[in-house]
Amino acid sequence: MKLLIPNADDFGLSAEVNAGVIEAHRNGIITSTSLMVAERCAADAAAAAKDYPALDVGLHAVVCKGRSVLDAARLRGAVNAQGNYINNPVVAGMRYFFDRSMRAKLGPELRAQVERHFELVGRMNHLDGHLNFHVHPLMADLLVELASEFKVPCIRLPRERVAANLSLRRDNAPRKVVEAVIFRALARRTSRMMRERGIKSTDWLFGLYQSGHLDEDYVVATLDYVREGTTEIYFHPAADIGRTPPRAGAQREVSILTSRRVRDAIAERAIKLMTFAELAAA
Repeated sequence: MKLLIPNADDFGLSAEVNAGVIEAHRNGIITSTSLMVAERCAADAAAAAKDYPALDVGLHAVVCKGRSVLDAARLRGAVNAQGNYINNPVVAGMRYFFDRSMRAKLGPELRAQVERHFELVGRMNHLDGHLNFHVHPLMADLLVELASEFKVPCIRLPRERVAANLSLRRDNAPRKVVEAVIFRALARRTSRMMRERGIKSTDWLFGLYQSGHLDEDYVVATLDYVREGTTEIYFHPAADIGRTPPRAGAQREVSILTSRRVRDAIAERAIKLMTFAELAAA
């Protein structure tokens, strides 16, 4: 069978993201979402999700371009005085790799994020990372151990097939190839650790290379590459609710995810939608 998990990242980031995720679940194809537990709208997101028990809410662990759970003084070097993480992914990644003090700081922080998630949601069937930092060597070491301890059954592995993406969109090809090399190596290392602890992931994934630049044609074409087994496609929807409009690409993703054409394409290809909870139980 072809089994698909459409996941919405960044739940809790803003009221606009929360509204987009809920709309894409209620009237669209989203079955799962990933919560940023330290953001100001995280509690509102968790409360809204309680009205939709079929929406599988996992953790979107944050160590870059986001806020910390712990006090900023405990994370000096990773966050500023306001508790905001480094915004530049390259700078953050290099610091976490070479600064040995970061393990002692980020270990308690990631544990606090896991614990906050359970406080807000009450369950966790999957986790991943903002900007896929969860497969960074330091974060993978910490999060795989935490997943094992807290019995979190699934972790995302960002190992998208770059050839499939480039067959559909040739834009930014050099960047995509470099990312493919990096994430393939990081995902392979993380996968070995997960297997040793019985933690699952989907067989395939889409969303890495075209993030923020999706349209309906691309998503429908991507469905032709969904193979037998399990696939995750992740999105970043956000809705205009009359305040600060989110970026156009995020609003477009809400339209894509609620599109009749996308629903029909899924049915025509005999693809069945599922959640990480169902993957864990399989």
